[in-house]
Amino acid sequence: MGRITAGIFLCTFIVACYNGACFGEGNVRRSPIAGTWYPGDKQKLVKQVEDYFSLAQPPAVKGRIFALISPHAGMQYSGQAAACGYKLLRGKKITRVIVLGPSHYAGFRGIATSAEDFYETPIGRIKVDRGISDALYKNTLFKGPRTAELEEHSLEMQLPFLQVALGEFTLVPLVVGELSAKEYADAAQALAPYLDSSTVVVASSDFTHYGFRFGYQPFKDHPRENLKKLDGGAIDKILAKDFKGFLSYVDETGATICGTRPIGMVLKLLPPAAKGTLLSYYTSGDLTGDYDTSVSYAAIVFTVD
Repeated sequence: MGRITAGIFLCTFIVACYNGACFGEGNVRRSPIAGTWYPGDKQKLVKQVEDYFSLAQPPAVKGRIFALISPHAGMQYSGQAAACGYKLLRGKKITRVIVLGPSHYAGFRGIATSAEDFYETPIGRIKVDRGISDALYKNTLFKGPRTAELEEHSLEMQLPFLQVALGEFTLVPLVVGELSAKEYADAAQALAPYLDSSTVVVASSDFTHYGFRFGYQPFKDHPRENLKKLDGGAIDKILAKDFKGFLSYVDETGATICGTRPIGMVLKLLPPAAKGTLLSYYTSGDLTGDYDTSVSYAAIVFTVD
């Protein structure tokens, strides 16, 4: 092997190792938002999550936790709501989490599966269940671009809470694109075989994005009261497990709920006896005092006997 060829080989090997593709590690999806959306240091991140858990006071719920709806804004904004949901998972025998997130950066039809072997946060690496991801990818409905997950924060913002609450678990990250009513049902049918008693489903979603910045100002007077009413209408449909009613409400009001499709997927996946409970609701305006631009956050849990 000549010097030039050896040099090229060495450079290629170093880059591959940096990307986690040597020593049997596989592909590693590294965080593009650690240090900005949440602390980039492990100790600081764990402490911040633990602090949110200590403050969280979710209502008591009975039965096995089947699904959560959880926000995905910067941790300083939506962390308290997220903690109210994930605190309920502590001590539970959960070995797999399916996270459904909206696509903020890529437009496509269907659902995008993961081509990564691990997701990495400052707390550590989470193993992706490639067996499930690759099996779903064979379904034409799950042929969304496998690059959609790489920049998607809606999936990642759930992970530090899951890591602190559960420790080790396997992850099935799914980015949800445009779906028809029939495709929601078909996607739910494809996911149903993986919903055993040690699996939890998470729909990642913020609620109404209000203000000129978001191009959504259906009212200007009394924004706090009107936002609560607007979000409350959507939450009522969700708690009633009313799939059609929820999608119709969002369409009729124009409510800028970014995770409408992941929430719709959860509603299609729910067993008939599932019960929904609102755990937390507030807006960024409640935190900052600025309601000219405000994003709403809610945490909802679904349990089964």
